[in-house]
Amino acid sequence: MITIVLALAVANLGLGFALAIALDRFPVFAILGLGHAASETARVILVSSNSVASELENGPKDEWSKKLADAEVESKSVVERLLWIVKLETVARRQRMIDLDRAFFDSEGKKSIADELKQELASFQSQLEAWVAAADAEKEIAGPLAQLLEELLLDQACQLRACVEGLVADEWDDVSRQLSTAVNALNQLRDRTDVLLCQLLTTEDRLHCVAERHRTFGARNTLTHLGLAALFDEWWDDDADHVRLVSLVMLDLDRFEPFTQQVGAAWGDIAIDRFGVLLHDLVRKDRGFDRIARYDGQRFLLFLGDTSAKNASKGAERFRQTIESTSIKLGEDTSIVTASLGVIEVGKTEGPSEFLPRLEAALNAAKTAGRNCGFVDAGAGPVPINLPSFQVASRVIALDGEAVS
Repeated sequence: MITIVLALAVANLGLGFALAIALDRFPVFAILGLGHAASETARVILVSSNSVASELENGPKDEWSKKLADAEVESKSVVERLLWIVKLETVARRQRMIDLDRAFFDSEGKKSIADELKQELASFQSQLEAWVAAADAEKEIAGPLAQLLEELLLDQACQLRACVEGLVADEWDDVSRQLSTAVNALNQLRDRTDVLLCQLLTTEDRLHCVAERHRTFGARNTLTHLGLAALFDEWWDDDADHVRLVSLVMLDLDRFEPFTQQVGAAWGDIAIDRFGVLLHDLVRKDRGFDRIARYDGQRFLLFLGDTSAKNASKGAERFRQTIESTSIKLGEDTSIVTASLGVIEVGKTEGPSEFLPRLEAALNAAKTAGRNCGFVDAGAGPVPINLPSFQVASRVIALDGEAVS
């Protein structure tokens, strides 16, 4: 594997100088916009790192060491340890929010659930503030990476604080909205923490060391951010001259948030997972090199190796038509969801800083054109994908039954 930078000599020394290269080599960072500063409003929650003990010193070290060991994590620096702690704790907190959301929709005791939500949000907000202090203390050593983590934590703490302050316990529609907002905030924190981990591990050439459980999830082995990073890394290490064709498809489920608010975050989560299963059923199994990643929110990224833009467009349009012909069933209620698509073929001399904006622009063109359509950029800008009907079969995603039928 081509080494991006020399291995760090002492702890995180030199990491800052490698970040620009890592940002270009691993593409996911650009779209998620991790370089933007946190809002000044969020900074009111920052407590001096001199007055707040580092999260890594708050509570028994053995407790976190055991959690990291159980998760098959071996960290090489304080910042990496903190990133993994944030990731694992965010996943756990998010699951509690999902459980609260399910209970809220199923229970008559909505007042107690609203109170529990407020306590949970306030608790995690405090946890985030402690992590901010921990990241702040590492900025001199880890440089830009710790700065990005601090900004991310500040932003998320601000969002959760707004949820707590805006929660009206007796207005159930508001409680439902705040639950959805909290889950979305935790989704962002989980995904963006993954991106920072990818950044660090790419810089140190250690993506291949990440346990499989952190690279894939679900029965169909959908890729996570870490898995997607490793895929890009391995593909272009094996094909440094970009001889083999690569096309990418970004698929976004249209107007999915209203559906989630209608059925609850728990069922919305299951629906997205089921769409991932559907995509796995549609990709080529006997030829080519097709991989599916859960990108963020209701967005998927499909990596189509040895595939031209023309053939990728055909596959993408088949995906779109299949989703359009698929109904989501929950109890007696049925919903239809559509998808917008952006398709590009990666140019032989392009790096992520060139091809990812094209992919985003192709998807945005589909959104602007009214959604439920696809645009492809083969190198001359996005143009509509105009293909005939593939006469796809109708399918049903039963959220409370079989995955896809």
